[in-house]
Amino acid sequence: MSVGLTQLICMEIALALLILPGVLCTDWLVAYQPKEICAVRGSSVVISCTFHYPEKLDNKNLTVEKVMWSQGRKQFFDGPFITESNNRTHSSTKFEYVGNKVHNCSLQIHQVEQRDSGEYAFRFETNNGNWTGKNATNVNVSELFISMTTPKVGEPIKEGDCVNLTCMYNCSSALMWFTNRKPLQEESSTLYLRDISFQDSGNYSCSPKHYNRPLSGVIRVNVEYGPRNTSVSVWPSSEVLEGSDVTLTCSSNANPTLNYTWFKIDGDSCLEMVYQAELQFNVTLTGNSGKYFCVVSNKHGRQNSTILSLKVKDHAKGMVAVTLTILIAVLAVVPMIIIVPMVAWHLVAHRKKTTAPKPHTEENTQTTEAHVTSLTSDCSLTEEWREEEPSQQEDVSYTTVHTNTKQRANIEQQNEETMAIYSSIWEQQAKEDLYSVVSRPTPRGKQAQDDPVIYSTVFRMASSWTTKPPFKTSRLDAIFSTARLSS
Repeated sequence: MSVGLTQLICMEIALALLILPGVLCTDWLVAYQPKEICAVRGSSVVISCTFHYPEKLDNKNLTVEKVMWSQGRKQFFDGPFITESNNRTHSSTKFEYVGNKVHNCSLQIHQVEQRDSGEYAFRFETNNGNWTGKNATNVNVSELFISMTTPKVGEPIKEGDCVNLTCMYNCSSALMWFTNRKPLQEESSTLYLRDISFQDSGNYSCSPKHYNRPLSGVIRVNVEYGPRNTSVSVWPSSEVLEGSDVTLTCSSNANPTLNYTWFKIDGDSCLEMVYQAELQFNVTLTGNSGKYFCVVSNKHGRQNSTILSLKVKDHAKGMVAVTLTILIAVLAVVPMIIIVPMVAWHLVAHRKKTTAPKPHTEENTQTTEAHVTSLTSDCSLTEEWREEEPSQQEDVSYTTVHTNTKQRANIEQQNEETMAIYSSIWEQQAKEDLYSVVSRPTPRGKQAQDDPVIYSTVFRMASSWTTKPPFKTSRLDAIFSTARLSS
């Protein structure tokens, strides 16, 4: 919670106490809370204030018409005023009236400075009298200072030392500490850093606890230490072709900055090379293969890096290796480029083949055959087929209809129902034709139906017509005559 909000809450509590029954004052009154305010430079403060006046004076109801604040006792009555409700020229971002014209007369001061220290008083004017709270409140603006104590004055801080930081403040409120603007758990005027390490390095500041943000200046704690975690790296690789450019880099953590030295192991001795963090050169087959390391140092110590082995390959052999690598890659990729499209094409073709509709056979010509049944000597039937004359053929048109499975099933069912109806009609027509034939007088003066052989033959023929279109009566005559002559 900010200090301004806290002070406003306290102000509202004080105001509530003033207007409680039995506490309400019938005289003119201005009260400040607290009487003394200690503010840190750069912060904002609220002067809590309440005022009261009689409801009537000389039988006249009183109303507040104007409120104002002044700084300095000489200006309490006649001004100049730092805020004035009826004068817009006094509006300022520095001083803000946060009260009203009833009982609250609080004032907020933003970004206080040393010149804002002093006494502040409130004055209000009614339609029948004025009043100034001359028992003013006092604002004291204080500066925060930080000091640091080290084991040896003038010498750098090393790991293991003890360091004390002190926050100096003229006010009595509790203090809190920050490192790199992050709050610490310590809440005292002195911060003790014992057995300090490089991780304690940073910017330290302090502030009154109720502000929750650093308001003081910053003091830098710089812990020095010797090199650690020293290592080397190579670019592009520890195995390179002759004629390539190589960069060796030496890395380490230390404070203060390091001195670098590169070495190459040459038999039992070490060849000192350069004095910088990076070693760059163009490799040759004979001169650059070998083992390298670096040494880093500062005033607190030194440390050697790990050893790096650099191998230089002959350019011709290297090109052969590169060529073989490329060839192997090509041989691995090209078959895939060929096989994958073929497999994809085969799958697509197979899918089309399995899903394509079966073509219907179209017949351009139709030969109509007549079924002739003859009677043998042993009364058995023989069947002969002959072509019917073109004049007796009926023109038939064919078409191909593609249907799906469900449509085909529906059509077949409809055909079966239609065939059953036609079969019944054909059978009835055949029997009527048969009866008309066998009822005729024969050349011998007999009725055909009296001849059991003829009757049986023709009836069996008529029965076979139930699955074929019925013959005409003229054809029945021909068949009847054939059957009669055979008998």
